[in-house]
Amino acid sequence: MELSAKSLAKSAKAGRIMTDVRMAASIMQDAFPVGPGRNVGTAIYEIFEALKAHERSLPREVLRERNRQWTERRVRALWKKEARRVDHYEIQDLTAIAVEEARRERQHLKARQERLDAIIASAAASELGEVDFEEVQRFGGLDLPGARFTDADERADQSRGWGR
Repeated sequence: MELSAKSLAKSAKAGRIMTDVRMAASIMQDAFPVGPGRNVGTAIYEIFEALKAHERSLPREVLRERNRQWTERRVRALWKKEARRVDHYEIQDLTAIAVEEARRERQHLKARQERLDAIIASAAASELGEVDFEEVQRFGGLDLPGARFTDADERADQSRGWGR
């Protein structure tokens, strides 16, 4: 059975042809999804910062061969699928930052799982099944890695009040 290039280029989701612009937008939106804590503007800014950092890591010879550098306006045009074309190096850069973001997210999830496992082990070790929250703080708390204090913790920096 022979498949045509046209049938292979169809997107499974919408039944539309997968253009380079759609592919670029898909890469960005999969790697930097919009949700609680990240709106579209924040996602575009994070993508732009990641692209600039990636661009700074490239050799000068590679940068000289490119037509243009990354701008926030270019990232926004790709996100909104308004760009007329996408260069091959742009897809390569977007793929590279998507891989880096996936690695960062995996590390975050692994650290969170280790903290949750420690909390479960602490509760299981206790006779009543109660969690010793002082022990939990030793593992970094319940939330983000490295966030050892909450605003309510007396050891935390309380010098800044609400709204200041």
